[in-house]
Amino acid sequence: MQAVGVTAISVTLTWPKYRGAKTYRVQRAANYAFTKGVRTVKAKRTRATVRGLRPGVEYCFKVRAYNRKGRHVATSARTCKPTAAISVPSRGATVSTLTYNICSKDCDSSKEAWWAGMKPWAQRRPVVTRTVLGSGADVIALQESSGWRTVAADLRPTYTAVPDFGHYQTSSLLFRTSRFDQVMVTETTPRAATIELGNGRRATWSELRDQRTGKRTIFVSAHLSPDKSAAANRRRKAETLSLMRQVDAANTNRSRVVYLGDFNSNKSRGRAQDTPARVMGGAGYLDAYDQARTLSRPNYNSGTKGELKPVKSYTWGDHVDKVWIRKGDGIGVLSWVNINPRRGAKYAGPVGSDHCPIRVVLRLS
Repeated sequence: MQAVGVTAISVTLTWPKYRGAKTYRVQRAANYAFTKGVRTVKAKRTRATVRGLRPGVEYCFKVRAYNRKGRHVATSARTCKPTAAISVPSRGATVSTLTYNICSKDCDSSKEAWWAGMKPWAQRRPVVTRTVLGSGADVIALQESSGWRTVAADLRPTYTAVPDFGHYQTSSLLFRTSRFDQVMVTETTPRAATIELGNGRRATWSELRDQRTGKRTIFVSAHLSPDKSAAANRRRKAETLSLMRQVDAANTNRSRVVYLGDFNSNKSRGRAQDTPARVMGGAGYLDAYDQARTLSRPNYNSGTKGELKPVKSYTWGDHVDKVWIRKGDGIGVLSWVNINPRRGAKYAGPVGSDHCPIRVVLRLS
């Protein structure tokens, strides 16, 4: 089962047809254990919208299938999803964003990538280029982009790249030249920088002016430390705090900010261990995945391990690749889509990276 649509008071769910099933009952609860606020919605088809929910509250769902005799024949895995806490503005400019850890030259030296059958960067580069160009994104955040200069050359007719000096830890930022201009400090100096986050990590930001509306937004591309250890968790907390402090200090125009990147933030780790989400949430930022009006492939983990078979995470989604927006900034989320090229039930080979490209369409009032 997966959530494919969200509003402030409802969640729309779909699930595969169960063999021998005639009717279904969708159960929702206010906790994972299904001991609080349990309600049931009947359904004849493999889709249902559960209404009457509270804004910004996380609910868990499961579907039970029944045969013609009314006998229970199957129960789905749990899916947990919050209702939207940020509404989509009724008017405003639509901006398509893309965050993509391309694992360029780094995956060439990764044993895990080699065992998964990933090709060298020279063979993956065209895949990444086609995927990025095909996304139609207006703003692109790339991570692990030591090979970014070649990608930037491929994309230059359409996009302008914010300089990031090509370091592995550095995250690149590109924007559609026909849509945005960089805000300038002087006639020759744009409001943009690559900043040090600690632990050898960097992020790149730029303040962009929408040519259609004249409004300004800072977009940030970041990559935080990986791994699941307690030490890595502390590093991510420090890096997230450093990121927000530096961007806030640089934001002298008080423009709204959209953060994109590989935050190695994952709900399945639990709130105590998911320090990026705790820090971002403390500053009023929410995961666009949880706010999106529509979702596509929401249960396909954004990490692939370099394999063609998708990693599926039914309960939380488990997306380490994020887009963060802040409540009160006049930004809503129209859609969240995993756009990794697919062939049938698997990803199309060769894969471009050990991460999936995530496209998030925003509406900025």
